[in-house]
Amino acid sequence: MKISSIAAYLFCLAVGLFLARFELHTDDTGVEVFFILLFTFVLGCWHPRHAWQWALLVGPWAPAADVWQLNFGTAKPDLSHTGGLLLLTGVVIALGLAGSYAGALLRKGVRAAAGQ
Repeated sequence: MKISSIAAYLFCLAVGLFLARFELHTDDTGVEVFFILLFTFVLGCWHPRHAWQWALLVGPWAPAADVWQLNFGTAKPDLSHTGGLLLLTGVVIALGLAGSYAGALLRKGVRAAAGQ
């Protein structure tokens, strides 16, 4: 495995921990959506062949933080059942897919424009 791939996975882990902590300490959904899109965009630019993977590795950290809070803290009223958590998981994975594939397409476009 290349150093670049290892660094990307470590960055992905750091992003996931950041998103989980952010989810537990704020209720600002718009900023969290921006962070998911931004970080998956960066990862999609960095490793475009793994664009689908970045969405699956980054997105579920927010629902995982909600599950943690549900079991070990005070539950949010709208996520106290399985349907809400599944919907949230689907939404963040879709956002992650949009961000990572946008990054992959941008990298492909830039490489094509540069003639590589």
